[in-house]
Amino acid sequence: MNLFDEPYWQYAEAGELRLQQCVACASFRYPPAPICPECLTEEHDWAALSGQGSLLAWTVFHRQYFPDIPVPYLVGAVVTAEGPILIGNIVGLPAADLTHGMPMSAVFPPSTGSRRLCQWTSRSSLEHRT
Repeated sequence: MNLFDEPYWQYAEAGELRLQQCVACASFRYPPAPICPECLTEEHDWAALSGQGSLLAWTVFHRQYFPDIPVPYLVGAVVTAEGPILIGNIVGLPAADLTHGMPMSAVFPPSTGSRRLCQWTSRSSLEHRT
């Protein structure tokens, strides 16, 4: 955690997906940074994202890097509805069910580790849980 990404983690802990957004040109800054890479403005807000997106790519990890994440686990790149591409764990469905362009939703399950992480699940599996 650093000065620029601390708010990201605070919002994640509250179950909110927010990214830095430039107040001058409205472009998103991810990862968080001190200035906008598009227009070099320092001012920004933390914009709430819808938590919706589509699956761009994924892989299966068979090596354990984090004690609270058992192997194998899925990691995917999701194009958010707002445009930025976010990387995160995919939960709630097997790799065989994943398809390119699959609608995804952000979830923030409770963590036994040091941080609550934004993870992704298919919209259909999320709808079946409610």
